[in-house]
Amino acid sequence: MAGIGKQRLHLAWVSSAEAQRFVEVVTQTTDSVKAQGKFDPKAFAFELAAAELTLAEETLRWMVGKEVKITTKGDVFGRRWDRDTFESILDSLLERVYQKNLILQAVKEGHTSVRDIHKKIGLDLKRISYLLADMENRNIVEFAGMEESKPIFAAL
Repeated sequence: MAGIGKQRLHLAWVSSAEAQRFVEVVTQTTDSVKAQGKFDPKAFAFELAAAELTLAEETLRWMVGKEVKITTKGDVFGRRWDRDTFESILDSLLERVYQKNLILQAVKEGHTSVRDIHKKIGLDLKRISYLLADMENRNIVEFAGMEESKPIFAAL
């Protein structure tokens, strides 16, 4: 999603009791990064900032932490989810949170109208409007007024 290549960004849930799994994840990640060669983080600073905010998002972290329980024992209603269903929902959540963070980064950089945000991040105008409304309800951005008949937003 960030445009840096699927193999450059790794996310794995490892319990402190899983030393061997930690070693495996770190080894695989290190080998993958070395195989891809140098990466210029400055060229992707905007996308990486949004990705970092995404990885720190509480709901996403909660979902990752509940994967084993939900896929083996079930949810609070006793329904056991198959891994594909869980990962599909997690992917949808990840995409939504990342897109909201791209919008937030764009607003912080001064791209305050829906069209300006679209030009910066390339997301569909309707999707940007929808996510901005959600972000406004969650006190992430606010409607800051009108400029040339366009609604303008500011980060909170």
